Amino acid sequence: MPKIDNIKIKMINLKSRYKMKIKKADIFVIIFLLVFSLASSLIISRITSKDRGNILVIKQDSKVIKKVPLTKDQKFKIEYKGHYNIVKIKDGKAFVSDADCSDKICTHMSPISDVGETIICLPHRLYLEVYSENPKDSRKDKIDKVIR
Repeated sequence: MPKIDNIKIKMINLKSRYKMKIKKADIFVIIFLLVFSLASSLIISRITSKDRGNILVIKQDSKVIKKVPLTKDQKFKIEYKGHYNIVKIKDGKAFVSDADCSDKICTHMSPISDVGETIICLPHRLYLEVYSENPKDSRKDKIDKVIR
């Protein structure tokens, strides 16, 4: 029994000896890192912000069937071989509110409003994409990288 008590005492001594203490400098470093990471993420989000589109192009079977401005709230029905999709535009965002396709994936997609965003309904061969009226605003016309 005395050996076990001896070991316990040594363990307690080791714990108290190597107990970490938080210093003012540690707190300063932690706060600095938090502020730096928050500032970096804000700067990066500003740099990579997407361009807002103002035209919704609707294609079916790779043919443009309608071009609609995103500036006006509206609702319309698109029919295809006895089936339908209901597209709504509200607050500058387009989405499929209802469809009679079997999987209804298109109705669960997030509303689109930025250039290049799409909603696709495969069973009805429907393709919605946001464009910008001004080609200078379009990301497709901007240079991505220059390689030398």
